[in-house]
Order: sequence, then C-alpha cells, then structure tokens
Amino acid sequence: MIFILGVLLKLPWLLLPAAQEGRRGVVVRPQDGFLYDRLLQLLDPVAAVFPSFFCIAAFLLLFWQAYLLTNFINNQRLVTRSNYLPGMALMLISSFIPEFNYWSAPLIASFLFLLSFVFIYKAHSHPNAKGFIFNCGMVLGGATMFFQPAVFFVAWGLLALGMLRPFRINEWLLLLFGVATPYYFYLIYLFLSDQWPMVYQLLEPFSFGIHLGKQSLWFAGALFLTILPLLAGIYAINLLSGKMLIQVRKGWILFLMYFVAAVGISFVNPGPGFTNWVLILVPCAAVHGFGYLSSDVKWYPLVAFWLTVGYIISIELSGIFS
Repeated sequence: MIFILGVLLKLPWLLLPAAQEGRRGVVVRPQDGFLYDRLLQLLDPVAAVFPSFFCIAAFLLLFWQAYLLTNFINNQRLVTRSNYLPGMALMLISSFIPEFNYWSAPLIASFLFLLSFVFIYKAHSHPNAKGFIFNCGMVLGGATMFFQPAVFFVAWGLLALGMLRPFRINEWLLLLFGVATPYYFYLIYLFLSDQWPMVYQLLEPFSFGIHLGKQSLWFAGALFLTILPLLAGIYAINLLSGKMLIQVRKGWILFLMYFVAAVGISFVNPGPGFTNWVLILVPCAAVHGFGYLSSDVKWYPLVAFWLTVGYIISIELSGIFS
C-alpha cells in the first residue's frame, strides 16, 4: 500500500527526462563524502544506459526507509496497535520538495541513521547488546564516509546509549570503535593500493549556513503541512507519555532528539536547495504517524491525508518545480 502510494505521488520524479539539466535524479556537490563520489563513479555507467536509474534508486531507498520505519515502530510496540501511518507520512512529506526525491549523499546518510536507530534501540533489552552497539557505531561511521557532517550524529548515538542503558565505559568505547572501523579498513585499502595521499580527503572542512534562496507560496504551504502534523504529534507524545511504558517513552524521546540533531546537521555544508533537509524525513514521519494514530479528533487524519495529497498533486500540475 505504501509502495503504491509512493509510486502514484512520485511519478513526475520517476519519469524525469535525463536531458534536463539538474533533473536526472542525482545531486553531486563538492562537499559530499569521498565514498559517495566513488559510488557515483561506479553507478554512472549504469545511469548512462538507463537514464532513470538514479530516480528509481532514490525512490526505492525512500520506500525502504518507510518500510523499515513502519516495521520498527510496530515490532517494538511504540504504538498501541500496528499501522502503516509512519511509512505513509514519509511518502507524503518527501513529495513536497524535489530534492527529497533525488539520489544524494544525505539520502544515503538518512537511511544509515535509521539503521543506527534500530540497532541502538534494540540494545536496550538484549542480554548481549554489544553486537547491536558496535553495529550502530559502524553504521554511523559509514554514514560519515558518504556525508561527512553525519559525524555530529555520533553525539546522538552516545546520548541514546546513555539513555537506554546504564553507563558502562566499555560500551561507550565499543560504539566509538564501531565508528572508527570503516575508516580502519579504508586506510588499509589506501595503504595496500598505494593511494595513501588520498587520506587527506578525510580532512574536509565544515561550513555552517543556510542557502534556500527565494521561495514561493507553494513552499509556505508545504512547510505548513509539515509543521502542523509535527506539532500535533509532539503534543500527542507529551499528552500520552505518562501512560507509556518507560522504554516506549524513551523511544519517542529519541525520535525527537533525532529530529533536533537532523535539523542541526542540515545547516552543516548546506549548499543550495534543500538536499540536506532530507535528514529530517524519518523522525518527522514517525512523529506525524503517532499524531495521526493518537488523535482524539477522528476526522483529523483523514482530512490531513487528503489535503496533503491534493496539495502535492496541485504542486505537480502547476509545474512549480519545473
């Protein structure tokens, strides 16, 4: 159901003609990570044969995130009953902005952030949590190789570990060793292949700012339809937190911390447009879904859904992003 909804909403981006400048479905920026550059070199021959390759790959990665997020929330019982609302919300809010539907380094980092969330949360009740903690760190380390500002998300990983488990210095060190592991193997590769000078690519400087340019009223409407359900979800979490099991409450607090961290990282090495803001999709969709499910106003989810779908279709028909 989520897949079909995503296909219907994202047809304009899936069918982008490769000949249009900047519209072949991939974002390439100087500030992207070195591993992302190498991945593009590997995939460019495929995209030369199949012009829509990056558009389809970006959609599949978004759908995979929607599927994992929905499964995680349902399986960990963060809601009172199983539902598909988080995945639906992710497909909806990712359809507002064209950059959210392009293959980009932040999109890959967003997927890896979600994996790190799954690993660290599962560690809270597992009798042998060291594997989950190490995997969380290793995934975060991999994310920094695709999108270097992701290094700031390591602080979220440490905070999450401190919130979910009693303080043990060996577990904190294990998380940091996991972060360093991808770099350890990459340095070995550079040494054995006689490419050691490329190690300086690991030392890219950071810049902070925002470069969104002049936006239309369409963007203001998209912002309203994103922020209003987000506030409704935060209100629902706060209202029901006293009735939640402690681990469920911690899970939603971590989602809110995830959102704050993603917003902060979006200002690092921003570049033009909204590419970095794809990082907010997962926590935003999770909170949206909780707000839809927990609303006492029964007509709110239905009206919000159809209003959002209608707005997305209006944006696409108007050609505002063409």
